Amino acid sequence: MWTHHRSRAPAWALSVVAALASASALAQGSTAGTPQLAPAKVRYVQGSWVNLRESAQAQASVLAQVPANTALEQLTERDGWCAVLYRGDVRLGPALAAPLQAHVSCNLLSDQPLTLAQAGKDAARAFWVAPSPNRLRAYGNALPRPTSLQISALTKTHPPEAPVVYPVRPEFEAAKKLLRAGVLLRPDQEINRGEPVDPLVDLKLATRAVDHIPAVAPLATRPVLPAIAPSYFRTHASVALLHETDADGLAAVAGTRISVVPTGAPHGSFNRHMGPEIEFVTGFWDVGSADLAFAPALTLYAVTHQGLVGARALRQRYWDISNADHYCGGHYLGKGFDDPREDETVPVRGYAKLSDTAEVLVRLVVPGKLPPDAVKVKTRRYATSWMQPADPPIRDKPQRKNTAVMVHEIDVDRDGVADILRIDTPAPGGMSFEPVFDWRWYLNINGQWFRAGYWVDQECT
Repeated sequence: MWTHHRSRAPAWALSVVAALASASALAQGSTAGTPQLAPAKVRYVQGSWVNLRESAQAQASVLAQVPANTALEQLTERDGWCAVLYRGDVRLGPALAAPLQAHVSCNLLSDQPLTLAQAGKDAARAFWVAPSPNRLRAYGNALPRPTSLQISALTKTHPPEAPVVYPVRPEFEAAKKLLRAGVLLRPDQEINRGEPVDPLVDLKLATRAVDHIPAVAPLATRPVLPAIAPSYFRTHASVALLHETDADGLAAVAGTRISVVPTGAPHGSFNRHMGPEIEFVTGFWDVGSADLAFAPALTLYAVTHQGLVGARALRQRYWDISNADHYCGGHYLGKGFDDPREDETVPVRGYAKLSDTAEVLVRLVVPGKLPPDAVKVKTRRYATSWMQPADPPIRDKPQRKNTAVMVHEIDVDRDGVADILRIDTPAPGGMSFEPVFDWRWYLNINGQWFRAGYWVDQECT
């Protein structure tokens, strides 16, 4: 299971704390008739976008607006208002040339920065606690829409492909600016594999016929898993599979900076019908399409059935934020990062050149460099079958289709202990009755198996 550590302030907060270490001259001593001045202390903003005001009044002029977890130096407290110094926030830009003295409601401050758990379902606060592309998207989707821009109204008034124009929100502009510059992510905030599992618990054959789909024969022999012990991956931050997470998780484990590059405005669209009514709007808030960029480039490793290790570098790719429903075909159930195309990547020198027909068992990233030496792969087959119905002229009479459950054991460091499992489970295709496979991946993390991705195949009309 995950190892839980005491919450720690992010690097940007620590840098601000360091800047506030010396007490302000404004916080020295006190005089009769003025509020007591205590030694300045660091307080953290708890609201998602908080006004710093010129005086201790709700109607006072706004001097600055700051997001959750901004560090402020508190000088005094009186009648529910705190006098503070604001020196800037690295998430919003360079430090201020001179500190800004302002006032803020004390109930919006805390002695400790917010954690993601404390932010809960508040998308705005969650973004500022741990900025990431996914949380930027959730932030944009959570912004309140004017009535005219709600989908129920747009469906009646907006033609397909026409741009949808949203009002400018200063807080969201600041969030987009931060993500355009790029952020470093933490693996423990981007990947959660849950509890250890027995991979065989997930192995289920459709042994009963359903409608026109024939029953699959039970396995004559129960699969046997390799003995497990601590091996190549000692922590959850040691590896991420493309099959279990998206760009945020991959960038977090690889330690590369990820940024969002907006490329187009949102527009109305629909799934399968021919319109003219739209069914959804692309993107989130005023970001209709975007790329994800990685600096340095994300190195994606691939391991084939023969044990060859290939590597390709990815610097930028299209981010799928279309909001269209999945219709048909193979796809990940849950998160996943689609295999990169060759025109999106460049080969990394020193690794095997994999052909277009190479059977890749797993794709992954690691914090450092995966050795280019061939890994050890062992595949065990467990036979099963089903009866394909007659389907002239393809099949004049029913015939048995033989196939197998396959358990692939991938030993990255060739120490005799499997580091990755992939279990392929067949089922009859809904039209051809030929085998289509579900793939499940598992990672050996310090001697325990954890789920690490699930792909389902599907025949389409």
